[in-house]
Amino acid sequence: MQEELDNYIEKIIKESQYSKFVTIDIIHLLIDRFKSNSKIDYSHNIENPLDMALEFYKNYNKDYYEMILKGINEKRIIIDNNDNSHVDTSDNKAYIKFCNNDSDIFIFVHELAHYIDRNSHIIPNEYWFLSETFAFYIEKKLEKWLDKKQYSDLIVARQNNRIYFESKMLEAIRIELKYEDIIKQNGSIQGEDIDLNDLKVLKKYNYDNLINYLLQYPIANIISNYLIEKKDVKDIDFVDECLKINLYDLVGTEKNKNLRLN
Repeated sequence: MQEELDNYIEKIIKESQYSKFVTIDIIHLLIDRFKSNSKIDYSHNIENPLDMALEFYKNYNKDYYEMILKGINEKRIIIDNNDNSHVDTSDNKAYIKFCNNDSDIFIFVHELAHYIDRNSHIIPNEYWFLSETFAFYIEKKLEKWLDKKQYSDLIVARQNNRIYFESKMLEAIRIELKYEDIIKQNGSIQGEDIDLNDLKVLKKYNYDNLINYLLQYPIANIISNYLIEKKDVKDIDFVDECLKINLYDLVGTEKNKNLRLN
């Protein structure tokens, strides 16, 4: 246990040296805004979510649709029970794990959005912190495309579960910031400063540059919500549209405390 504690102290010290891509004020506002204690189980009504995802992309953008078909045929998009879903940034191949419930259509659309992004350079590498924003934006285009009456339960479950998982991420961020603050104030951190329950939370997120990595998701949620309501947001202008947004306008005022989160 002592060795594990020492390793985490070393990790927290390293993490404290990373600059955050948004202000600490914004992070605390996000922590206050994202609250959810329960997940919703997904339905099991969609027989072939991949076909539905392909139909969505065919309707949304035929160039994307053709890119996806080509990727599947060339085995650059691999759909099976992988360990996890991701797009490998070294070769831009997509590995998509299905869950065998109706969330699969969102998983397919989300990961294929990453594949499209990486292979058509929608998000330049220097704006890596927006990569989840594009995938969330396309997910919410999917929500608008789905029949609201037929798939209302699925849409509600997806919206709820986004916030649930993001609230857990923000709790880990809150804990990480607490210990980074100790380092800033004292110049160091000792084993007795660390609550073992906090350590259990942090162990669930074994990422380098933890705060910046996890922040991508709630940031993606609020920005994509804003953009989805705008008309004529072209994918080619996606980054520019994101960079125009003042996050304080979305989360930083009392007037916007009731901004819809999904």
